[in-house]
Amino acid sequence: MTQDIWKKRLLATTLIAGVAGAIWVGPAVAQEDEDAIIETNDAQQDEEEAVQQTVTVTGSRIRQPDYQFSNPVTSVNEESIEYSGTTNLTNFLQDLPALTNSFDSEDSAETGGSSAAGLNLLNLRNLGEQRTLVLVNGRRHVASDPGSSSVDVNTIPIGLIENVEVLTGGASAIYGADGVSGVVNFVLKDDFEGLDARAQFGQPTEGGGEDGFISVLAGKNFFNDRLNLTAAFEYSTTKPVDRDDRDYAKFGNREILLSNPDDPGTFNPANDDPDILDNIFARGVTYIDTSPYGSIYTDGDFADSLAGVDFTGNGDPWTDGVYAGGFTAIGGDGSLLDGFVDQLLPGIDRYNFNTTANWEIAPGHNMFGEFKYVNAQTEFVAQPTFDYFLTVPIDNPYIPEAARADALGPNGLGAVYVGRDNFDLGNTGRDITRETYRGVIGFEGPINDNFDYEVSLVRGITETENIYKNDRISERWYAAIDAVEDPATGDIVCRSDLDPTAIPADQNPATWGTTFNPGANSGCVPADIFGEDISPEARNWINQDTKQTSRITQTVLNGYVSGNSKGYFELPGGPVGAAVGFEYRKETSASKASQIELTSAAVGEDLTWAGQGSNTTGAYDVTEFFGEVDLPLLADMPFVKELTLDGAFRLSDYSTSGQSETWKIGGLWRPTEWLMFRATTAEAVRSPNISELFLPQTQTFEILSDPCTIVNLEDPDSAEVEALRLENCTADLGFNPNDTGFNPNVSSATEGRVGGNPDLDVETANTDTYGIVVQPTFLEGLTLSLDYYDIELEDAIQFFEAQTIVDKCYDLPRPNQFCGLIQRDPTDGTLSYFQQFAVNVASYKTSGYDFSVRYRLDPQELGWTSADLGNFNISLVGTKLEELVFIELADADPDEQDGLPGAPEWQAVFDITWNYKKLSLNYGFSYFDETERFAPQNIENDPDIVNPKYYNYSERFTHDIQARYQLTENYSIYGGVNNFTNQEPDRGSLDTPVSPLGRFAYIGASANF
Repeated sequence: MTQDIWKKRLLATTLIAGVAGAIWVGPAVAQEDEDAIIETNDAQQDEEEAVQQTVTVTGSRIRQPDYQFSNPVTSVNEESIEYSGTTNLTNFLQDLPALTNSFDSEDSAETGGSSAAGLNLLNLRNLGEQRTLVLVNGRRHVASDPGSSSVDVNTIPIGLIENVEVLTGGASAIYGADGVSGVVNFVLKDDFEGLDARAQFGQPTEGGGEDGFISVLAGKNFFNDRLNLTAAFEYSTTKPVDRDDRDYAKFGNREILLSNPDDPGTFNPANDDPDILDNIFARGVTYIDTSPYGSIYTDGDFADSLAGVDFTGNGDPWTDGVYAGGFTAIGGDGSLLDGFVDQLLPGIDRYNFNTTANWEIAPGHNMFGEFKYVNAQTEFVAQPTFDYFLTVPIDNPYIPEAARADALGPNGLGAVYVGRDNFDLGNTGRDITRETYRGVIGFEGPINDNFDYEVSLVRGITETENIYKNDRISERWYAAIDAVEDPATGDIVCRSDLDPTAIPADQNPATWGTTFNPGANSGCVPADIFGEDISPEARNWINQDTKQTSRITQTVLNGYVSGNSKGYFELPGGPVGAAVGFEYRKETSASKASQIELTSAAVGEDLTWAGQGSNTTGAYDVTEFFGEVDLPLLADMPFVKELTLDGAFRLSDYSTSGQSETWKIGGLWRPTEWLMFRATTAEAVRSPNISELFLPQTQTFEILSDPCTIVNLEDPDSAEVEALRLENCTADLGFNPNDTGFNPNVSSATEGRVGGNPDLDVETANTDTYGIVVQPTFLEGLTLSLDYYDIELEDAIQFFEAQTIVDKCYDLPRPNQFCGLIQRDPTDGTLSYFQQFAVNVASYKTSGYDFSVRYRLDPQELGWTSADLGNFNISLVGTKLEELVFIELADADPDEQDGLPGAPEWQAVFDITWNYKKLSLNYGFSYFDETERFAPQNIENDPDIVNPKYYNYSERFTHDIQARYQLTENYSIYGGVNNFTNQEPDRGSLDTPVSPLGRFAYIGASANF
């Protein structure tokens, strides 16, 4: 799509969206945000009514007279976001310790996840994006990643955000599934009146990654302030950061940690020399078996070189580099590993249009609405394709003569085999357009003096067009490289042009002719894979830009009643608060592959470079009923200023996984005005998402080792497992395999199916939090908090290899979830079929401490000075991670992930702002400690594994500064530098402990009316 067409489309869509939004949600009143706003009363309300003003915060729908709850909540306000200079919310929120390992643009810039390029997904507590629930004004938001519930937070307008709140305890009982690790709630401004505009431009000091941002927010009240209309528009453009934009990633300059060629242990671990480092950093690291020119095998003597390669594609004798372990060397004719570095950051253009409408339709009764349209375009450049052991017939005219002669010699193979990195085919890539539509309409108001109601309808749609650039079509590739000389003309042509039945040796016969018609006039263009000589014409015939589309929809109907028992009955601590409600939600996701992928996949072609090759469609709905209660047991007594219990319960009925229950119990004890203790215990659930349930089942084949054969029955490590295996095998076979010598000669692969599992059940998490909050009366404005959290997730959904499924069927007590996924031939007992689906067997455990310090300091108010020195806003938020363990199966060894990159032990963010008259200065500091490059056990067993200073990755130390000056009452200018010390990724890394963006400077201006 050209830029002009795209702009016209955007303009038309925006106009339509604005009109539709005004029609749908136009006459509406701002809902009192159910998560973090103070309920305001009409100007005519008397003082007694004003005293009864209440608050609702994230974590409860019960209106409360205080922000303090049993649930720990971390929040950041719009000022903090603005002072960060961020135009990417995920980059900003990753500074919060609980969200450090969120999926950002850098994570999406890799070949394995390139279909998600440009997405920014939040990940609480390192438990996964799919277990973090993202809300907007306390309501669900349509997903951005097909088949999941994960929300791209950059679809939320920065200029409209009032604050962001992170709740990490007991969220599922309040808000439903997907909140296993917690909730991130974006609270938007309501009843905004005026005009806010902001423009900003920034760029790294090292090039690439230039960023432009424009935000306009306008709102106006009508009809004596009974109607408010607000519109927000944002445009953000971020240029990509290419590999060669950074010195440490440039082609030929990248340092890679690899085995030391000088250590004898590189060739044989038994010969390890403890006085020589096992691993060193080196440039010029190559693969030992592939090159951009092709690596040619002509005889069976694999001792000719490190990988048995005889010639380069140019016909020169192959030259090895210095062997450095695995498939790598230093120098030589192989491809540099540097060539397989993806684009470091993708380019993203994003347009975001939001409207809100709030209308007091009757005294105290409000109608509210929201509408948004977001268009985000992402471009990403990934790796080239590569091949091992391509079979090339000896009559291929492109074969260098030296290689042909050797292949026909006494020890020759009679053909040549080629390994190749196909840089001359062009890099693969993605061009992704995502469009998000979301509308909200609802009503809220009082039922009587005690109770209020709210009912809302949310409808969201995300449509994605994902263009796969330079997708190599497998059978065209094999046809093009099978070149011969036309005896009639002497021209080099594709063999299939002369003989349509001549199927290339590496081609699956079942797929032959699915993407072109072999024979004369087929369009096949011969490709020379010897040297970097593939012609543009051949490249254009082999590669195609294929397109996948997807559509996600979400419909949520929610209603609840909340209030208290004041005037009816009260406990010693005050009136009882309660909320009851219902929610109906339906989620659908459909992905459609291109026709060429579907045609190839239907006959089993391996579409490694052409996407999944299947259509995915799935849907589910859930009906839920929930309730909350707040019991103020005691108040205003000695050592009991306040003692409150609260609880929540939710009953869910899924069309897929059936019924599930979640609950939460919390307590709050305030012995004095300045000291508070809080605790919660909760059980949360996550229902399987659409991809996990409905990913299409496609055919696959695996060579499986049967644990019931006599050669596999013995387990030298466990007599218990051996006995259980024999018992289970005997039950399935109908005889004791030892008695019959069961050992069938099976040489072929076993047929199977891979895909979603409609029988998956919910994941269950038990969450406990214990905390203390201190607000000293002698130092007004200071708040300190410390909370401990412990989360244990059971029955986590895990995808297993086919061999693991077979083994666990026989090595675990029965019944287990694995045995239903395999079948045996009833005639001979051999394995005949398997299903490679996800099952509920894994578990996670994480625990740690969260701490925070917040203080507003005014030296003049404290009497420190008579002069006006302004005021200081100070904040420190941190986490001490105690444990993060993943267990794939109940009997598997725990995988301890705490201390690994993305899960440091200590994290902290410090922020201080000095406000003095028209000037504001802000300083931010983000820290986490060293993370493991090598596991501590490996270092203990092998101290010379690497130079000790590289045992771990370095700490993160990033410093951000900003200066802001108010020119007039309405205009201000600002500028800043993030990571102004220019901390770079550690030696040998591209993204740890900091991103490749580097030092980033920006300037901006804002106007407020």
